[in-house]
Amino acid sequence: MVALFIFGMIASASVLLLRQTVEAEARSAVRLEEMGDIRRFSAIMAQDMTLMLPRPSRDAAGSDRVALMSGDGLLLGFSRQVPQIDPQPGSSSLQRVEWSVSDGRLTRAIAPKADGATTQAGVQILEGIASARLRFRDRQGVWQADWRPQRTDELPIAVELTLVQTGNAARPLVLQFLVAGGGA
Repeated sequence: MVALFIFGMIASASVLLLRQTVEAEARSAVRLEEMGDIRRFSAIMAQDMTLMLPRPSRDAAGSDRVALMSGDGLLLGFSRQVPQIDPQPGSSSLQRVEWSVSDGRLTRAIAPKADGATTQAGVQILEGIASARLRFRDRQGVWQADWRPQRTDELPIAVELTLVQTGNAARPLVLQFLVAGGGA
């Protein structure tokens, strides 16, 4: 009887330990997936920042836009130059990129041309975003909450993006990106 009691205690402890191990592994897998999503986002945003051009553009209606736009539901909007390996007739190496946050999702949309083209449907890059805030570093090294350029082709030298994730307001994610065309 004593031996069965000891065996039962060991079996119960083993089951509890196994359950805790499985739960910890599941939490780790979720966290690793979240970290992978953030790394992918960071790589895409960094690439966009290095390809950004100090070039004003026009929207589909023909209205002028400054080189870097922010606000009115748009997190960031700008033109970028993409390398073309085998360009097709009528294609452009200039694209319009628009980043936005809505319904807890950070999305990225591209227009096939910088001028006059309609932006395609956005692709979700991150989810679970409660808010996003930008700061822009000007040529004098001053961080500004709003980008209000003196010229339409002016870019900041760096962009700081602060993302607050849903359920994790105490630890916002702060990323800084250098802008390739901003130092000119």
